[in-house]
Amino acid sequence: MQAPTLTRHDVLVCEDDPATAHFVRAILESCGAACDVVENGEAAIDAAAAGEWDLILMDIGLPGIDGIEATRRIRQITDCSGRRIPLVLFTAMSGASVWVDGLRAGADDIVPKAIDQSLLKAKLRGLLSASAQARLLAERSRQLRAYHDAAEREKDFGRHVLTALTRRGQLADPALFVWQREVDGLSGDLVAHRRVGDAHYLLLADAMGHGMSAALVTILVADMFYAMAAKALPLPDIAVELNRKLVRTLPPGNFVGATLVRAQSGRLDVINAGMPACLLLRGAAVVAEFASRNLPFGIEIGESGPVAEAVAAQPGDRLVLLSDGVLEGPLALDTLVAAVADGSVGAALDAVDAFRDDATCAALDL
Repeated sequence: MQAPTLTRHDVLVCEDDPATAHFVRAILESCGAACDVVENGEAAIDAAAAGEWDLILMDIGLPGIDGIEATRRIRQITDCSGRRIPLVLFTAMSGASVWVDGLRAGADDIVPKAIDQSLLKAKLRGLLSASAQARLLAERSRQLRAYHDAAEREKDFGRHVLTALTRRGQLADPALFVWQREVDGLSGDLVAHRRVGDAHYLLLADAMGHGMSAALVTILVADMFYAMAAKALPLPDIAVELNRKLVRTLPPGNFVGATLVRAQSGRLDVINAGMPACLLLRGAAVVAEFASRNLPFGIEIGESGPVAEAVAAQPGDRLVLLSDGVLEGPLALDTLVAAVADGSVGAALDAVDAFRDDATCAALDL
């Protein structure tokens, strides 16, 4: 993003006396300002509403709408824009009440006539410098808003494409519950599920990093998983092929944690590769835990195959898969288990104010 620059100061002068207006213009030009001169309060109000001014100088004793009333109306207009323009009044009138009225109307300062050149220059330099900084900050804020809006549009596009390519529509299975929260607009966590006959194939993967780079990896993992699950391949074969592909594809030092599950006819097969323990619940009780016994995918492991675990499951059991982002949050594991058991896990996780990492919980009813 290029920093905005300010090449000049733009000043509006409202003065009905030509000699005074000429004198003030000369002082402004010596301070590096360009000015427009109007002769009455009505014209000053219109010009203030239409222009981007760094400073407004206005005589109080104007014909028609005087300087105090013009100041009041200008403040009503310009303050709504969120940027306050410095405004200085000139007056030949004596007495504190005039000065008080001017300040109450919204003037930042008042300069007596006849105008002292050195005093006015000193005031102008300070006001112009502050106004220039305010303009620069306003422009930077505008650029940041535009950048943020563009980034959000890109994230929305990325979410749409990611949802399609990772086949999230296939998660609409009555036996499956999924809760996810992203920390950077695009999640590096992936849940993939496919029924093949009476068998459930389930994957929870957690790609290294956040945002687009992690999301790109989930597209590759989802594509491979769905292709192999459709063929009803054994779980170890799926794990081997996933690891082989990711070793060839990912940059060195990058990896993907994953839990692979196959559930069929009361048998549960699980491969945990670098993920938090997978929990088998019977009611509110944890009857089995499947801790990680394998390296994450994307790391060369030689000839050794993945370590799979198998247990018998009963109808009504619930299998819970977690990404590490859930456990890094402030929700205690026993609280989470109780919430999964009674079906309130979504509400329990949504009540957590902040997660430091992409967080995903998936539960499969067996």
